[in-house]
Amino acid sequence: MIFQLRKSKILLNLFIAIGILAIANLFSVYLIFNSTGMEEKVPRLLIKFFNVNLEANLPAYFSSLVLLIDGILLALIAYGSNAKGGKFWHWIVLSGIFVFLALDEMIQIHEQLRAPMETLLGTTGILYFAWFIPYVAVTIIIGIAYFKFVKRLPKRTLKLFILAGVLFISGAVTMEAISGMHAEKHGESTLTYALMYSFEELLEMSGAALFLYALIDYITIEFNSLKLKFKPKEDKSKKKNNVILEA
Repeated sequence: MIFQLRKSKILLNLFIAIGILAIANLFSVYLIFNSTGMEEKVPRLLIKFFNVNLEANLPAYFSSLVLLIDGILLALIAYGSNAKGGKFWHWIVLSGIFVFLALDEMIQIHEQLRAPMETLLGTTGILYFAWFIPYVAVTIIIGIAYFKFVKRLPKRTLKLFILAGVLFISGAVTMEAISGMHAEKHGESTLTYALMYSFEELLEMSGAALFLYALIDYITIEFNSLKLKFKPKEDKSKKKNNVILEA
């Protein structure tokens, strides 16, 4: 049995899902500012289920899943590169990073850094949400370390990687900084802040989805003979199905 995936259809479906989640989130924002007293159980449940600023809900699961698939695809590329006798440690490290980001998205590890970082640094303005300072520092270090590596990528892949990175960082860093300035002056209970974090998560989801597409596209370019096959293993005592990955 051979599974074939159409990368363009995958990207389309991902953005359809993102669009649906974005609409559901805006509905939750509407409920936050229009459900008097929040005594009703249904509005509270819908807000908890769809609001992108909360953890362990549908948007968080979706974002975490996409990032995790990114990590798996990166590991698959590392395997393929190693099988071809090429360098693979760059891909392995990236895979680990995206698995961490998937976990972070699920349980919001970065939020645990917010209070201690703000207390330690006493930041204000665009650095009001100080949790992203170490994340930015790590991103810069990775960018420098990977400069020569990414230059060797196919031009199409490089463009897609850059676009995906710009989208994701624009949400995770730029919008976070802007919303931090607003939160410092006006608090985190305003409609403006809610729209800011909504746009922030939309950018992050879009970046992760586009990166997934870019990885699949890279796999089809570099490993056109890569196949996933389910091959029965003959055993007189037991019958098992083995998954064989051929490159």
